[in-house]
Amino acid sequence: MGLRPLLALLFLLLIAAAGGLLYLFNTTVLVHIADPVTQSFVLNASAIFLAIFVMGVGIVLSILAGSIGAPLRHLVKALDAFAERGERIPLDNSALSPREVHMLEHSFTSLADRVQTAHERDGEVSRVKSDFISTAAHQLRTPLTGIRWALEALQKSSLNEDQKQLVDNAETKSKELVAIVGTLLDISSIESGKYKYAFAPVEVLPLVDEVARDFSRLATERGVSLLYIKGKDLVPQVRADRERIKWVLTNLIENAIRYTPSGGSIRLSTDVSPSNKVRVSVRDTGIGILPKDRQNIFERFFRGGNAVAKENEGNGLGLYIARTIATDHGGDLEFTENKDGPGTTFTLTLPIAAGPA
Repeated sequence: MGLRPLLALLFLLLIAAAGGLLYLFNTTVLVHIADPVTQSFVLNASAIFLAIFVMGVGIVLSILAGSIGAPLRHLVKALDAFAERGERIPLDNSALSPREVHMLEHSFTSLADRVQTAHERDGEVSRVKSDFISTAAHQLRTPLTGIRWALEALQKSSLNEDQKQLVDNAETKSKELVAIVGTLLDISSIESGKYKYAFAPVEVLPLVDEVARDFSRLATERGVSLLYIKGKDLVPQVRADRERIKWVLTNLIENAIRYTPSGGSIRLSTDVSPSNKVRVSVRDTGIGILPKDRQNIFERFFRGGNAVAKENEGNGLGLYIARTIATDHGGDLEFTENKDGPGTTFTLTLPIAAGPA
């Protein structure tokens, strides 16, 4: 119940109580007064007293409503603005407000100041980290590219089997390092607002089919069944950067294969959501995501405890980048725990293209 209805109810109760007491007083006293003039005087005095009492209570409750209710409503509005948008609304510091209301306003102002200071400090730390990552990645790219070229040249030279195996392993690792550097540069571009997209109408079904075929061999090697279930309904084009969305699908399928034990399965499917967006789902029967890790799964550099225990590889950046790409497209990337078995289902949603390509 709000403050105004509560005060109104209190007002009515006080009036009722005062009226009842006066009625009891009059009925008790008047029976002992025989003089009509005196009786009339007592009745008039009682009526005047009741009127003064009602006016006094009304004035007091009105002052309370103004001095407590209005500042509290303004404080709630300020809390909502700060929580939703980080906006600071000046508080109404009325001199008539009780000390407790001023204490509450002071506590909110102090808390908002601390939150804002912490946010600014975190932003500065994040900026320094991003600058360092960007600088380090750019510095590493050139020597790593040179190493990769040298190893590719060595592969074409005359080598015995042992030497060839060593060079092949080194060349594979150099590719992984180059990929990591590329991921770090993507992070830097995302956080600096320089991550560029080439939006155009994209056919979803051929794209998903292409990515599924790219991973068919890896899935077979891992003993995992990879199947793309094409729906009967027509899936419209989406407005997207084809290469970026391919990267997202690649990351999701690669993760599904990596964390699904041999004998498991991965199912890809496409449909249109009730909100009129195209959905691409990747459902696996893998190790799943621990409940304690679910709220952090899309954070930078985060990897679930069971994921780390199963696979040492991974930097905890793939899902962060994938979701960023999805939201930048006007869509989203979400996950749910499979209810009818082990594993997880990741669902990518994308807006439908406005017109034909």
